[in-house]
Amino acid sequence: MKHKRMEAPEWVFSWRQPGGSWFPKMIAILVTSGVFAVLLSFVRIQVAAPVPWAAPKAAVIQVLDDAEGRTLTLRAREGGPFPSRFDPSGWEWAVATEREAHEKARWRPEPYVPILRKLPDVDAAATPPLAARGVPVLPIRRPAKDAAPANRAKSVLAPALYPLSGMPVEWLPEKLPAFDQVVDSMMAAEPWRFLLRLDTAGRVLDCVSLSGGDEAGRSALDDWLRHVSFQPDSAKPPAWIAVGVGFSNQAADESDAR
Repeated sequence: MKHKRMEAPEWVFSWRQPGGSWFPKMIAILVTSGVFAVLLSFVRIQVAAPVPWAAPKAAVIQVLDDAEGRTLTLRAREGGPFPSRFDPSGWEWAVATEREAHEKARWRPEPYVPILRKLPDVDAAATPPLAARGVPVLPIRRPAKDAAPANRAKSVLAPALYPLSGMPVEWLPEKLPAFDQVVDSMMAAEPWRFLLRLDTAGRVLDCVSLSGGDEAGRSALDDWLRHVSFQPDSAKPPAWIAVGVGFSNQAADESDAR
């Protein structure tokens, strides 16, 4: 490396020349820094934004089986990327080739002779006679007897129970106690849910409301649920169950739990 530095041409700047002055080195550093600053200030490299890929999508047009729909279908088949189905029987060259092959083979197809079946004999006595002039064809419509209106039992909105969790449907009682409070539209539309604690006999010990509603309706349903007797399994009596209360039109003299 020492001999290479000594034999280097004059235009190669000697950075590590022993015993030299620092002035040429400082000038070289300033010139290099100035050129680098000029390039850094004026040279701009523009990076093109990547072209986004088009989303894979397609359009489907559903046409009806009418004149306009058949026209659109024909235009789609003729101008689409996929050709329509080729039918060899509609090609004249294929028909002529088939006919020529049959003539050379002397093959003649057997003529089709349909088998006629004999029509069943028509009984003249069973043939209805033609309508006479002035006689109505349709039968005379008899007026219906006035039927007595059915006696409809009076129905009222009564609460009904349905299980939510912790119990099967078989645990519901067959008969529910009467609900003495008046059921208005707001109370009937509210989704009532309650958390009940039962004893071994199925009596309600505690009742906790899990939904909103007004205080009067919640208090009335709380008192009504405390008079309901469930039918749990005596082997595995539940501690807590969740039930829902809905309202349906029922007879005024009875209440169905389901």
